[in-house]
Amino acid sequence: MNMTKPTLSLLFLALFSSSSIANEFKILDYHNGIKTDKLPCKMEAIDNWFTDDQYMCRFNNSATDVVEFQSDFISREVYQIDRYILLDISDARTLTNKILKKYGNPDSGTLDNSFVIPLPVMVWGDTKIKRTSTQSSSIARPEKQGVGFSLQFLKCSGSSLGRCRSIFDVTTNSPNKTVLNLTVFDAARHAYSQKVITTGKAPETKKPIEVEVKGTQDINSLKF
Repeated sequence: MNMTKPTLSLLFLALFSSSSIANEFKILDYHNGIKTDKLPCKMEAIDNWFTDDQYMCRFNNSATDVVEFQSDFISREVYQIDRYILLDISDARTLTNKILKKYGNPDSGTLDNSFVIPLPVMVWGDTKIKRTSTQSSSIARPEKQGVGFSLQFLKCSGSSLGRCRSIFDVTTNSPNKTVLNLTVFDAARHAYSQKVITTGKAPETKKPIEVEVKGTQDINSLKF
């Protein structure tokens, strides 16, 4: 893949038209719950033994900037948005500082010390940070209810190149590069979509219990 280095200023202008209102987060004006017919790509079913089957699409904003959407074929409401941006690792902290000025302080944050230059992990809303070792942390998404937003940097080095390889075709050990990953995750919509994808039909909803309302005597018609 022929990759052109994005400038920080151009990235920043497009990075966060992101905002949060109540239980809604945005990336590039796409938010959780948006209908799939409003997306810039066509949804398709993906068979994936590793991450379970998915109903998703991918939009190439540029050669170094990719957005993925996940939903289901019944509700057609997006429950997860992932944005991946390939960067020089030397630009990561500068971009993070600009994001904070635009987006505000996160609800929680830490440093991933597994990088040569420790890089931040940040979350907003109902997403949490889980410490996995003294060197690194992972993102813990809400499980049943809630909506969260997260920011983390992914490695382009080591035995597995992960998203660097699968999205940007980085095939060699590249410790000087990193992938910025921004994620919006909606737990309730995720649960609905997973039920649809695994069963092929919408989840059953509990019918409200009907309570018989007993009438009372009309006192005007009483005779004594």
